[in-house]
Amino acid sequence: MKQPPWLLLPEGARPEIGGTVALDPAEARHATGPLRLRAGDPVVLADGAGTVAGARLREASKVRVEAEVTSLDLAPQPEGPGVTLAVSVVENRAMDWVVQKSVEVGLRTLIPMVSERTQAGPRDAERRLDHWRRIAMQALKQCRRPWAMAISGPLTTACIVEQTPPGCGVVADHGGEDATSLPASAWVLAVGPEGGFSPSEDRLFLDRGWHRLCLGPHVLRAETAAIVGGAFLVSRLQHAP
Repeated sequence: MKQPPWLLLPEGARPEIGGTVALDPAEARHATGPLRLRAGDPVVLADGAGTVAGARLREASKVRVEAEVTSLDLAPQPEGPGVTLAVSVVENRAMDWVVQKSVEVGLRTLIPMVSERTQAGPRDAERRLDHWRRIAMQALKQCRRPWAMAISGPLTTACIVEQTPPGCGVVADHGGEDATSLPASAWVLAVGPEGGFSPSEDRLFLDRGWHRLCLGPHVLRAETAAIVGGAFLVSRLQHAP
């Protein structure tokens, strides 16, 4: 049976069973446009903070989409730290793809990293934060994820290393070790830019005891390494004893 599509609750909405919710204009256009929803169709409304409400559309027009809430659930907040991806900011379309796929594979937090060889500076990354957060919320609907992925403000490599607890950091490195050697405590993954980390950054990782992880036999693009490595850590964390 086809599952009802997910839509985003308006910011600040507090749905109640039997109550109605009017969708924001952008979400309403998505519902009646690409999704082709009509009055009477079932939907799921979510806010990215655990609220998941079953609903049925009472009105679905070009000017207004309104849904009546039929069920309400609050998904428990995920336990543990989850997996954090610190990825050097890549070009716009590639970074958008990283954000979207990071939500889909289940990463808890994404940190836009400004390394010494990152082409985008901290101001450029700061300007795109709202854009990335919107992409993350849209991706939440596709993969039916009750809790949104957090996206922090941009941080330097040194700052990320300083904030990561000992033994928890992993660097994606083609010359690194096999995945089986990675300890269960590792949950922060750093992926460098196209030119790799600088010698001073490599020394920083080494001095702080970060593990190095090889992600396969071939050299991967930064955006590919971010998702492959992130998905591996999520899977390992889920199956940890």
